[in-house]
Amino acid sequence: METEISNRGSPLLNMKPASEIRACKSHSEAERRRRQRINGHLATLRTLLPSAARMDKATLLGEVVRHVRELRGLASDVAGDAPGEGDEVGVEDSDGAVRAWVCCADRPGLMAEMSRAIGSVRARVVRAEIATIGGRTRSMVELEMVGSDAVGSVRTHLQDALRSVLLGSEPGSRDLVGEKFKRPRLSARSGTTYL
Repeated sequence: METEISNRGSPLLNMKPASEIRACKSHSEAERRRRQRINGHLATLRTLLPSAARMDKATLLGEVVRHVRELRGLASDVAGDAPGEGDEVGVEDSDGAVRAWVCCADRPGLMAEMSRAIGSVRARVVRAEIATIGGRTRSMVELEMVGSDAVGSVRTHLQDALRSVLLGSEPGSRDLVGEKFKRPRLSARSGTTYL
């Protein structure tokens, strides 16, 4: 067994095996690298937060926790308007107006179909919101009723019209699967439109 003699005290009392000395050095080196990583991450956090340049570690971490909670709250507010995984249609009364929405896979012609569905009732669009994420879209419109039509019958008719948009067919029309959503192609040479 190899031994190393310590410089302090009696050489007979402080003799440690070489393997123990190597393990101690290895542990010290690992601990030094860990502290460097922590300090590096703290320096990064200081650059990400406003006015965090002169905070001690505990205050900095507290501020990071507060900031993350604030961002989570903002994200949950935004997530409410984001399109979901399932297809849905909804129509509801909202402060004297009618609020309607469609959530489905995004596709060419969707907005035109929604416009026709909304135009099928006597209403004026007051506000519209559209969110598209990952091939899914959620379109919400707030409508003001025009004329003396009963709100209940308008709501039912609008829901039926929007449901047909969701299903990809216009009410009363034959289904043109494959042809309905084709975009016209233009030939660069002749200007001819191909379907």
